[in-house]
Amino acid sequence: MILGFLFGGLLLLACFAIVAAGAITAWWIWRRMTLTEGEPAPKWGDLSALRSVVKGQPVILSIIAVTIIAYVMTIPMGYIKNLTDERYYRYQSVVDGIASTWGAPQTFTGPILHVPYTMRYQVSEEVPLTAAELTLEQSRGGTRTSKEVRKTVEEHSAALVLPDNLAIDGAISTEERYRSIYTARVYSANLKVSGNFLIPDISEIGENIVAVHWDRATLLVGITSTKAIRSRSELTLGGQKTDFLPGTGGIVALPTGFSGNADLSSFENGDSVDFDFEISVGGSSSLMLTPIGVSSVFAVSSEWPHPNFIGSGLPAAREITASGFKAEWSVPNLVRNYPQADDVRTWINSSFNTGWRYGSDGDEVQAAREKFNSHDLSEYIVGVEFFETVFLYSLLTRATKYGILFIALIFLGVLIFDNYYGRKNKAKLALTQYVIIGAGLALFYLTLLAASEHIGFTSAYVAAAALNAVMTGGYVASAMRDRRPAIFIMVVQTLLYAFLFFILRMEDYSLISGTALLVAATAALMFVTRNVNRPAKAEHVK
Repeated sequence: MILGFLFGGLLLLACFAIVAAGAITAWWIWRRMTLTEGEPAPKWGDLSALRSVVKGQPVILSIIAVTIIAYVMTIPMGYIKNLTDERYYRYQSVVDGIASTWGAPQTFTGPILHVPYTMRYQVSEEVPLTAAELTLEQSRGGTRTSKEVRKTVEEHSAALVLPDNLAIDGAISTEERYRSIYTARVYSANLKVSGNFLIPDISEIGENIVAVHWDRATLLVGITSTKAIRSRSELTLGGQKTDFLPGTGGIVALPTGFSGNADLSSFENGDSVDFDFEISVGGSSSLMLTPIGVSSVFAVSSEWPHPNFIGSGLPAAREITASGFKAEWSVPNLVRNYPQADDVRTWINSSFNTGWRYGSDGDEVQAAREKFNSHDLSEYIVGVEFFETVFLYSLLTRATKYGILFIALIFLGVLIFDNYYGRKNKAKLALTQYVIIGAGLALFYLTLLAASEHIGFTSAYVAAAALNAVMTGGYVASAMRDRRPAIFIMVVQTLLYAFLFFILRMEDYSLISGTALLVAATAALMFVTRNVNRPAKAEHVK
């Protein structure tokens, strides 16, 4: 990082030297072109005429110099911004590592009935003639080399049946997990799932269906990360109790999850089949639920007081207090664009889908995908995100974005008091001292980054601001041999840091607050420079 500072500084100095040389050359050429008759030609680099233009206006020169120094400060601020991004990526990798072991953001979909069926139909195909048939064909003067053969094909597929009523009652508890100096918020969700299916007439979803195998029905439940499942109860389906099994058979609609087998052959079309089970699952960041029933009712509660409701729809009722929140969604099936039952090859789920996986041969699978219109189960999902109200690295990033602005404003305050008290004490700050002050102001953001990872943003901000104000004020008092400008500069710096903290904590009003600060700074600059074009008062002649 130090080498980066040095390289950036040398590069900027080289650019400044080139620009300065060009400006001096342009000034010299202009002076040569505007010479009056009899006036000696100026030597190259002679800026005496330029000095006469700005003589008596030291404020203008100071503003130009301080502006250049503030621009130079973009180099360390850029490196501090990159360091903030690097620490954020490090934090994100740690959070991802915790999520990979505890549980990723979870999307719960189901349950769905998987019902196998058999189709039987006839197809025609051309087959080559045998040697005897080809000889007979030629003896008759024919030219055929193949013949049409009809055969009966038996194909096995399955239907997916969605629930008529679906109710999920979720109790979610959150906690923090630590790794090194980083923390990640995770949750455990206990879900009670219940509802019923209406047995449909599977033969209506396709042609040539000759048998529906209700005795081999399977209840499928999709979840993003099955390794985060903590516990589950038995499945009760149609009055039968059975254990869940791992996997969903690799169908595209629910590629990851678990399943339970059931014999539903005793039920007839239109009968209601009840189901219920419980599951406890770990996760991080968010929990999403898929309302796939004709009527879907979700009730979620947690002790986390800062929920962020996300997805395709907001809860119909919610209650948020300091001790937690409760939310309830009631979603009818009219919000989605897929039917209650259809062939398994028509269903996908973009929340889980990693490719078309139902089938064996790649060409046949692709042909099937092109043949059927897809129904996306995840086109309408709802849920909650466990929102961190104060996210450390977003605050740090925003603080560095405002860095150059606040360095320039503090420079403006230093310039004002330097110009006022320096003329009285005849001890004005040199440009080198402005550079040192700027380096100290840039260190505020590095101190804030380093300390906030250990003691929190607010404590780190107060400590960094106090340390920086004391350093700047002490240095100015020593350099100008006067405590009064140092005290004023410390007060201005403290007020600016307080205002920056106020802006960082605001989301909706940060822009207007920052704009108001710029207007105030511009007004102060106008006030300071209001007399630069006035001639000095003539001395009284006795």
